[in-house]
Amino acid sequence: MKRFFSLSLVVALLATAGSAVAQDWGNVKIKFSYEDKDFAAKKLVPDKDVAFCGPKMLKDESLVVGKDGGLQNVVVYLLPAVGKKVPVHPDYEKTATGEVKVDNIGCRYEPHVAVIRTTQKLVLGNPDPIGHNVKGDLFNNGSFNELIPAKGELKKNPFAKAETQPSPLTCSIHGWMNGWLLVKDDPYAGVSNEAGEVVISNVPAGTWNFVVWQEKAGYVDKVKQGTKEVEWKRGRMSVTVKKGENDLGSFVVPASTIDKKLRK
Repeated sequence: MKRFFSLSLVVALLATAGSAVAQDWGNVKIKFSYEDKDFAAKKLVPDKDVAFCGPKMLKDESLVVGKDGGLQNVVVYLLPAVGKKVPVHPDYEKTATGEVKVDNIGCRYEPHVAVIRTTQKLVLGNPDPIGHNVKGDLFNNGSFNELIPAKGELKKNPFAKAETQPSPLTCSIHGWMNGWLLVKDDPYAGVSNEAGEVVISNVPAGTWNFVVWQEKAGYVDKVKQGTKEVEWKRGRMSVTVKKGENDLGSFVVPASTIDKKLRK
């Protein structure tokens, strides 16, 4: 009986190993730029803790355009079908139970947009010499409102559920401060850098829906690729990921997509 059980266990392990080896992985890359390359963000005028916050030369970060027109803080994330589990590359195990830090620094949030997995802890930091608070309004996980004293830090337990889109972070003390937090139960999400580039590594091969989101636009539903207009319903694009590199190309986001009021 023991011999039969051991043999069955070996067969099961070999089958599992075989399926893991058979899974291919690919890196997904995409780039975004804003059509108005000369866009300049509005300066913010602090009305609290002015002696400290005033000299920080704060700007509205809801739309950040790099020097070459790159659109920063565009969020791209894999959205699996309801009930479908996404295979996760073994490399992500190293950070599966790690920490994601969001700082109240210089009277602003850094990073402005953060991505966290349901198995990771959120660390709310405050290197500033003044107090801040972080109010998070999440849909699936409820809300939280935490006071972070000067030079303080607070660790929050992992979130129970994934969210379908980024959730806002605000500061009740300093009304101009805001940021965003995306909670996922897989690691397949990225935020565009100053050049407008997003790279998501080791995505399982196959056809997946990815969501494109930006703070001012919400779901990015209309873009241009060269002279071609592209429409993504509710910001969703279908991507067939192949083994190796998958460059989806460069997309220009028009002002009408960013500011929905222009369409009314």
